[in-house]
Amino acid sequence: MHGVRVSFSVVVAASLFSACAETDPPPIHAYAEGNFSITSQEDSTKDFSGFEIVLVTQTEGDVDTLGVTETDVNGHFRMEIFAREEGVFPLIVSRVGVRLALAEFVVVDGDSTTISGAFPLDGRRLRIISQENAAWTAYRNTKALHNQRMLDMVRSQTASTENLFNTVVSTSTILWSLRSSYPNSMATKLASIESVIMLEGWQDSVVIARLSELQIDSDGFVGAVRAARRSVAREMGQDSSLSLLNSYRERVSGEDQKAELQMELVIALLDSFQNELALEEALELRRLYPDSEWATWAARATYEIENLLPGMEAPAFNVTLREGTNLLSEDLLGKFLVLEFYEPTNDIFLRESAERNTVYQLLNKNVFQTLSISIEPDSVINEGLFDEFTPPGMFVFAEGGRESNIARLYNVQVIPTRFLIDPDGLIVSKYTRSGMQDLKEDLIAIIARLNQISAQTN
Repeated sequence: MHGVRVSFSVVVAASLFSACAETDPPPIHAYAEGNFSITSQEDSTKDFSGFEIVLVTQTEGDVDTLGVTETDVNGHFRMEIFAREEGVFPLIVSRVGVRLALAEFVVVDGDSTTISGAFPLDGRRLRIISQENAAWTAYRNTKALHNQRMLDMVRSQTASTENLFNTVVSTSTILWSLRSSYPNSMATKLASIESVIMLEGWQDSVVIARLSELQIDSDGFVGAVRAARRSVAREMGQDSSLSLLNSYRERVSGEDQKAELQMELVIALLDSFQNELALEEALELRRLYPDSEWATWAARATYEIENLLPGMEAPAFNVTLREGTNLLSEDLLGKFLVLEFYEPTNDIFLRESAERNTVYQLLNKNVFQTLSISIEPDSVINEGLFDEFTPPGMFVFAEGGRESNIARLYNVQVIPTRFLIDPDGLIVSKYTRSGMQDLKEDLIAIIARLNQISAQTN
């Protein structure tokens, strides 16, 4: 039996576990039991003792042990699990210092799980049986299949609006259906929220309807509210979207939830051109949550309000194009510039890609230019966009992704984000998410104005 040696041992893990036990007992308490064996071809003694089972987590760089045990001579074990919060954690099985298996394990208060396996596994997985772990597997497999379908469409250039719509709606339907298959499981709560978020911009009425069925205390719930806010804005207007946000700000109880909804309120106010109110809310967010991630976000929002609004000078940048050529922002002066931030597999970017390509292709190269910045860190995925067709415009693969200098300069928070910049380097407008139609209308208006000026001069 061969494997990779690891530093975990029962002695070390037990000492870590004891250290944790000296503090207040964690609120999550679960159990796991089962049997491990060795195939007769590997060992005919029938002594299955010495399998070490360790469940761990990592917090701020420190490894903590949630549970640890060892099999008896019959291969049987039972393990108590204590955790600070529900989640998915790595389960490590080893023997004589050799790691034999690594698996994802769901920990939920009161859950009881059965684990079994015959070693060597020879490519098989451990059998981990519980309602929670079955739900997690269904959720994980659904997401993996969705991501593969999206990537396949990028590579095959078949990402039509119809194909994307069918894929998104199909995945969303499966994720939502897990509520009936695995009611009240941790994975089901995540799946329900994700099914709502992914439909935003595709079926806004469904997003709004489903929001009321979600559990308000679920992890990620605020993400669904934020998606619904944008759906409401499209269906009912900005005032209704602001009312939705304020309603949920009063209903949620967690400080993180309140802070995130106030963050979304800043964005909503900017979307409705209430810039002064947006600045006030951003400053209030920094005051209420100093030295926090929310204060950091609010600082970036303040930066946007002070630097990236229409009429302001676009930040200068220096980038390297896909083909290796260096490009300065000053080189782009003299023409209108569409500056686009995207990810190749983003569903909105893919949905708009046909219209995007048509619009950019038709732009007069003497008047307009386009620069697209991918904030996807995987070079293989980036190049997949060019496998069978080269879309119009100049392209940059930003090293560092969302943390790259140019993404920070333009405060990229959502994808796609596009800026229209005039020939003097001043920002005309900003377009986020499903904003291609608005950009198209502004470009048409510019072309009409230029044609009118040309006709008058002639």
